[in-house]
Order: sequence, then structure tokens, then C-alpha cells
Amino acid sequence: MNGSISVLHVDDEAGFAEMTATFLEREDDRLEVETATSADEGLDLLDDAEYQCVVSDYDMPGRNGIEFLCRIRERWVDLPVILFTGKGNEEIASEAISAGVTDYLQKGSGTDQYEILANRVTNAVSKLRAERQVEEERRRFRTLFDRLSQPTVEVEYEAGEPIVERVNPAFEETFGYDVDEIVGDSLDAYIVPEDRTQGAKRINRHVQDGGRLHSEAVTRRTADGLRRFLLQNAVYDDGSGGFAIYSDITEREEIEDPER
Repeated sequence: MNGSISVLHVDDEAGFAEMTATFLEREDDRLEVETATSADEGLDLLDDAEYQCVVSDYDMPGRNGIEFLCRIRERWVDLPVILFTGKGNEEIASEAISAGVTDYLQKGSGTDQYEILANRVTNAVSKLRAERQVEEERRRFRTLFDRLSQPTVEVEYEAGEPIVERVNPAFEETFGYDVDEIVGDSLDAYIVPEDRTQGAKRINRHVQDGGRLHSEAVTRRTADGLRRFLLQNAVYDDGSGGFAIYSDITEREEIEDPER
């Protein structure tokens, strides 16, 4: 992960907050840590500047760490928040999880805790950046989705099955299924011929393993019977799904190989 990471550390013990900031910046030179000594001061700083991660104590006067977290979630839904507290128990941890905490770390006595905390911060920020990148890829493709002349479908994988999220008008026309009929079901159950299921499963495994299948000729069931398509995939980075584009090559293959 490149680029600096701005961190807000909130702890009512000013000396500890400053010491933590110093150690975090030593552990990872990408970290730029600003401190606050109360939840209200932290909220004011969040209003005035952009932070990639918040680290907060729990036991603070005025507003505790969970209450601070709840206020953050009202406005910054996906901002990573790590509870770094000396007052740790299962009840507090459960409350924090319910309130949407990103991570939870109990304060220790040695300097190793700062290495762990620095790793938790960078991991949380990296995860969020990756999620946002994937979402941006999906958003860009969706703007083109309905305009494509080729049948196109968006799927998400559940238990290895490509579950239909959306289809474009060309898909409805070619395959003969209305969007309301097919969304939420396995794509393969509708368009893969019985004798081609193993090939479809292989493609699904390849996609889920993160492979970007550039193109493959496949046979699929359509409203007009079996047709040959060049299948092209635009895969999400995490392999959780993607877009499948079908270009009809039936006539082309018949011209190239009349005996086919």
C-alpha cells in the first residue's frame, strides 16, 4: 500500500496519546498521527480534516469509546475505527462489535503493542481501499451495462454458484428470460446445457480463484435453441463475482466449419 495514512488517536491521557502517536509513526513511516483528548474534540477534528483511521480509548470522561464510535458511524459509515483500550472485557468487545468497530485491541505494558496496533491500522486501511477500488470498478462497468449490444449478466458467487444480480436488455432478448424471473437464481441452471455443466464449473472455479478469463467459446441454451458464444469475463478483484459478456459466434463457426 502506497501513500500516507492519516490517523486520529483519541485518548483522555494526553501523555499516552502522544507516546502512542510517536511509536506508531516509528513503526510505519506512512502513518501520520494526530491526537485528541476527548471524543468531542475528536469529532471536531473529524469535521475539519480527513482521516483514514481512528484509534480510540474506551474509558473517557464525557463520552466513552463506544458512544464515540456510534457518533462516528452516524456520519462516516466505513471509516476504520480501532478500539485500543486498557479496560477490556467480553461485554465491551461485544458492544463494540455491535456498534460497528473495525478492530479491538487491549493495551499492554510493552512496546510490542505498538507494532501490533500499526499493523491493525494499515490492514484496516488497505482493506477499505481495496473494497472502494472494487466498488469503483463495478460502478464504471455498470454505467456501460445497459448500453452493451451483447448479452451481459452480473453475478455474485454463493457456494460456488453464479447467482444472477442483473441482466441487460440484450440478455433478456437473446436468452428469453425476464430479469425478474432469473435474478437471485443460478445462471448456469438457466443457460448451461446438461452436457456442458463440467465446463461451466471449471470456469466458475477459475473466476473465484481470481483468474481473469479473457475469452472462451461456449455453448449455451437460448430462446432459439443452442447457440455458440465467445464468453468474456470482467472479474472482481476479490473473485466474488463479475460480469459475463456473450458474443454470438454461431454463424461464424458454421462458415468456418460447415461440418460442426
